[in-house]
Amino acid sequence: MKSYFLAPIASRDAAVAALSSALSAEGETWLLKNGDGDVMAYFSLVETDSTTGARTIQADVSGRHYERDADVVCVLESLRQKIGGEITNDA
Repeated sequence: MKSYFLAPIASRDAAVAALSSALSAEGETWLLKNGDGDVMAYFSLVETDSTTGARTIQADVSGRHYERDADVVCVLESLRQKIGGEITNDA
C-alpha cells in the first residue's frame, strides 16, 4: 500500500464537509471507488498534533489499484482547493 497526505488541515469541520461532498463515507473513513464499486483508496482524517489540533487527510491506495495514483491525487487536489494544505506522499 502507498499513501498520500494533505496537510496541514486547520478545521476538522471543513475537512469532514469536503470529504463527505467528494466521497462516500463508512464511519470515519471515506472511500474512492471505481466504476465497478471497487474501493481504490481509503481516506481518513488524522489528528497529527493534539496541542494545536492540526490534522492531516491520509489517502491509502488499495493494493489492487496501486497504479491509480492520478485518481487519488485528483481528489486530494480538489480537497486542497477547498480547505488548503499541501499534498505529499510516503515516497
